[in-house]
Amino acid sequence: MSRKRTISSNIKYNIINYGISFTVGLILFPFIVSHIGKEVYGAYLLVMTFIGYFGVLDFGVGTAVAKYIAEFMSRDDKKGASKIINSSLFFYIIIGVISAVTLLILSFYFDRMFNIGTANIVIMRQLFWVAAVASLFIWPGRTFDGVLYGLQRFDWLAINNIVTTILTAISAYFIFLNNFGMVWFLAVSYFLIIVRYVISYIILRHYILKIHIFSPHFDKETFKKIFSFSFFVFLSSLVSLLIFNFDSFVIGAFASVSAVTLYGVGYSLQNGFRSVNSLIGGPLFATSASLEGRNEQDKQKELLFKGTKYMTMIFAPAVIITIIFAELFITNWMGAGFSESILPAQFLVAFWLFNGTIQVGSGLATAKGYVKVFFKISFLNALLNVGISLALVKPLGILGVVLGTTIPMILIDFPLSLYQILKIMKVSFKDFFNLAIKKNLVLYFFTIILSGLSLKIFQPSNIFLTIVQMGAIYTVVIVVGFYIFLSLKERKEILFMIKL
Repeated sequence: MSRKRTISSNIKYNIINYGISFTVGLILFPFIVSHIGKEVYGAYLLVMTFIGYFGVLDFGVGTAVAKYIAEFMSRDDKKGASKIINSSLFFYIIIGVISAVTLLILSFYFDRMFNIGTANIVIMRQLFWVAAVASLFIWPGRTFDGVLYGLQRFDWLAINNIVTTILTAISAYFIFLNNFGMVWFLAVSYFLIIVRYVISYIILRHYILKIHIFSPHFDKETFKKIFSFSFFVFLSSLVSLLIFNFDSFVIGAFASVSAVTLYGVGYSLQNGFRSVNSLIGGPLFATSASLEGRNEQDKQKELLFKGTKYMTMIFAPAVIITIIFAELFITNWMGAGFSESILPAQFLVAFWLFNGTIQVGSGLATAKGYVKVFFKISFLNALLNVGISLALVKPLGILGVVLGTTIPMILIDFPLSLYQILKIMKVSFKDFFNLAIKKNLVLYFFTIILSGLSLKIFQPSNIFLTIVQMGAIYTVVIVVGFYIFLSLKERKEILFMIKL
């Protein structure tokens, strides 16, 4: 399969995977809240935020595994790939134990930090216990997803995750319908994730690599290679978690646990675009690592221009439509009681217009090994995020915390990251703008006008019709973009890439 066909195929699998996951999450959110209430769900979100912070214990090894597997396999170096796999597996087993012990200790002290009702303390403690046990199995399992990522086997990743997501949704229906509660839901969810990792191992061991990949061991040189790259990825992930998850803690500490749920509505939409951004950019990163392994610099530049142009044409209109439809969407989705979520959601979604523009370039720069400079930018961003959020939470509430996230992302992270990307790729801003951005700007204005007119003509009264209307607008925009804003050569290229 050609490189372009591989990229497009992987993106399609990622989009299908995410589309199903997002749809299931969209349905489960109000369903679960209606059965357990805002405070219990807010408590669950706080626990999951804690667990999210433990994700930094990855130390960037997952990204390093994908990078080096892609590079080694592009040179058909199975011995080198085996060392990477087994060393990372050893590392993840240790991290799993550390994570489990830490979560167990936290389960006895979390109630001192947040204003939680007495009745919900036991529930939160049990959630921590479930997460602690699951950590022993989930951390080692992350190795296998990283390997599939590096091998660009997004088909197996997607199929495996879709089945897990559907089974989780079915489980949720029976669990909450029979009043078993959130603890049972989390336990079943984690069990299904563990089964997914076991399946990933079987696929790798017997059908794809056909090498022994379950002999975890410490190899000094391999660890040195991994951590020389992953350390700054880890630091960047650390500050990224602070940027995206700090809001929940501030709101929980200075407002209420119920306010965390109100914020969670906007955060879910923002996180949806964050996932889409990563899912489109993920296959490009794996391809970039393969190109770096073969030292194909010209093809990397071509990927920067075309990848950014095509990705922003697909991604940005969806962001714009969601911002314009946010009030109608949230009202029909969650009900009138969530009106406070609307403006924060619009701000949280808006900065993805900027971040989506640099996703391809960021992946290329990371694949080339430039991670330290992006950590410095993220660190500055995080400092401003904390300062602004704490300063604005009392006078503006949820919106103040949201502004603490969006302002640094747009005014600091975006321009500095773009500057570094162009410098690393040895590309001028003029070339980047003309070849990757310029033509799409008119399409964005068309999206705004079409969305506004559509809302004036018709405002649906339920979430299903709202999604249909948004989808119809998006379809029209993409068709117009394809036939008017792309050249004949580009249209043929895209048709070749998406051909089944």
